[in-house]
Amino acid sequence: MAVLPFYGTAEPERFALERRAMDRPGRVLARLDELLPRTGSVLDVGAGDGWTAGHLAGDGRHVLAVEPAAGMAAQAEPHPAVTWVRGEAGALPLADGTMDAAFATWAYFFPSAIDPSRGLAELHRVVRPGGRIVIVSNGGDDELTGLGVASGGEDPGWFADRGFDVEVVATAFGFDGEDPDAVRDLLARYVGDPDRVPEEPPTRLGHRVLIATSPSAGPPRIRVRGMRHHEAPRVGEITLAGYDAYGEIEGDYRRYLRDPGARIDGSTSVLVAEVEGRVVGTVTFVLPHDEGWEGRAEPDGDAMFRVLAVDPTVEGAGVGRALVDACVQRAGELGCRRILIVSMAWMDRAHRLYERLGFARRPDLDVRFPAGDGYVFTLDLSSDAADHFTPPGPPVDPRPWYADVWR
Repeated sequence: MAVLPFYGTAEPERFALERRAMDRPGRVLARLDELLPRTGSVLDVGAGDGWTAGHLAGDGRHVLAVEPAAGMAAQAEPHPAVTWVRGEAGALPLADGTMDAAFATWAYFFPSAIDPSRGLAELHRVVRPGGRIVIVSNGGDDELTGLGVASGGEDPGWFADRGFDVEVVATAFGFDGEDPDAVRDLLARYVGDPDRVPEEPPTRLGHRVLIATSPSAGPPRIRVRGMRHHEAPRVGEITLAGYDAYGEIEGDYRRYLRDPGARIDGSTSVLVAEVEGRVVGTVTFVLPHDEGWEGRAEPDGDAMFRVLAVDPTVEGAGVGRALVDACVQRAGELGCRRILIVSMAWMDRAHRLYERLGFARRPDLDVRFPAGDGYVFTLDLSSDAADHFTPPGPPVDPRPWYADVWR
């Protein structure tokens, strides 16, 4: 039994039927009510149409419903104790430690199908230390999954290995009073084969639900410092892994990424981020007089960072932000008026990070590299920066070749 792709926006009636039917006895909902704090701010990640949020909110418990799909909030029943925010599980639009607890019901956290590590890291970041994180998923090996060809459940060991206590709640999908044709269609979508669904669809199917609970560890303690020479192999490994997550880099540039020692001589500094003594990220900080500077430098106080990479196993834990913040701080301490980054067009996750930190896209400064277009993002560091740099203009078409604008 496969995980259904999200279809709530395109097919709201089928989605609403699914949500009404699952946990018809209300046992999972009751367990969530017991596990979550009675008062305070609770996060619902992947809130869908707000069914669970609406049933858990109230009496001092405020639910912040986060949902990436446009239009889902409009399908929700209004509730005075539910607030909606558009956002993704792997990049929650919330500050560290702002929530008292968080839960996710059948949303994103399916290790059998995807790697939800970034989403878990984000939950630990935004939930105050010690606050509860509760993940609800399929237990499998039940009447519902028996219609299909596989157990359909998540591995409890995956959650246990990450510090979760795991329990299984026996509940049911209930279809009493529902349109039989709609029920048959929904079940066919679950099992992937209409012939496996009886002509008279069942009114009840037993469903084992996995509930994983863990206290939040809080945001990781990230230290940013200069790279030590003996760390070069580890930093090169992280850099290649970070870039290969977008698409493999070949040729001379790959050798350049692998060898951070070669970047030291041509840069003001090569920085690393460490968590609990383990190096998990890197960035190179450059000034206009450095060999590693990319592009034309305007004369009045530019700084740049480049080769930003984070170990994919800790993405979403704030490492990239800590590295960018360190570069911004260093630029400010040196009296720079502006800092910029040239980022490949296909590094969309990095672009979202820069924009969240206040950087602005400058299409008029973009260039072309052998591997594709390079997008430029800038951040003003002083109140008079606009008086010292060329103002934004229209994009240049075609974008100039990178070698023609490097000094």
